[in-house]
Amino acid sequence: MRYIPVERLTEGMVLGQPFYGKKFEILLAPGMTLNALHIKRINEMGYAGVYVIDDLTQDVVMKDIIPADVRVNTIRANLEFVLQAEKVAESPAARRSKSAHKVTKLQQQKIITPIIDSLIANDRRVIDVVDLKPYDYYNYYHAANVVVISLLVGVVMGISGNQLFDLGMAALLHDIGSCFVPKYILEKPDKLTPEEYDIVKSHCDRGFEYLRENYDVTIETCLGALHHHEHYDGSGYPNGLKKDKISILGRIINAVDVYDALISRRPFRDAMFPYEALEIMHKRAGKAFDPDVIKVLDQVICPYPAGVFVELDTSVQCLVVENYPAAPKRPRLRLVNNASATPLYIDLHQDANYRNNSITKIIK
Repeated sequence: MRYIPVERLTEGMVLGQPFYGKKFEILLAPGMTLNALHIKRINEMGYAGVYVIDDLTQDVVMKDIIPADVRVNTIRANLEFVLQAEKVAESPAARRSKSAHKVTKLQQQKIITPIIDSLIANDRRVIDVVDLKPYDYYNYYHAANVVVISLLVGVVMGISGNQLFDLGMAALLHDIGSCFVPKYILEKPDKLTPEEYDIVKSHCDRGFEYLRENYDVTIETCLGALHHHEHYDGSGYPNGLKKDKISILGRIINAVDVYDALISRRPFRDAMFPYEALEIMHKRAGKAFDPDVIKVLDQVICPYPAGVFVELDTSVQCLVVENYPAAPKRPRLRLVNNASATPLYIDLHQDANYRNNSITKIIK
């Protein structure tokens, strides 16, 4: 498979991954030949690009780090939790009976435990795909990504047991407090007034209180959500905490939340590729982000995912065929536009002849 930006899709291309509808049913199935209506629908849904299957890229295999059904279940769970919180926000009666229907530990385990089990069982603990998410239900897809990447970072950092579970729940519900911010402010296209920005910032405290009152969770989970906008240098909110005064869960979620937002297509800007987003994260390490968390992100995110076309510092263009977890910046490549009938490969990790060469960009 290979990744194609939406603007370069043409009729006759064969889809490589499923596209889900609003009820998380499969709208477009892998193996479907795209026509003009399919391409229009993909663009309207807000996808930045898709994976397609063709003869050129038969040796490139795309595999998500967790099973598709586990990811869909996580997206659906976040949607359900947000709808519950919105009811509480809108109904005085619901607020007066906050503790009547606590989300139980068992309900939470059905969501988080399969993700943890999948990550621990996976020998290739790297994100090696271009993320695909639509405008529709962006927040829920984003929440699922934050859970998966945060837990992956946590596993690599040696977090385990109950603390790892707490990290998963805090990541899933880190933005639940936004349900208590008026929609006209959240959706305002213009610059917020200082008063409106203060209301937005209140979502961290509101989320903290909501989780304490409506979920059977630990205080560590609540603090992880509370701290997801705190900055390592103390410039964040709601309390301006610094360094290890910010919970480790909050420091992880803070970085992952920003990273996933950067690689997402939004109405006001295009999605970045992983290498572009990681460059920004590096510039803010020690300021907004915990440098140790950024180091682990470097280990678990492949900046040049399999299936994308790249250019080397020699101006040679290649297809990324395979990434190595031990060296995510040094993938195995296949030359394109070569005259030979036999595929020619460049291995930046294992071939000493290319030790001094590097990738400069992804060809869009």
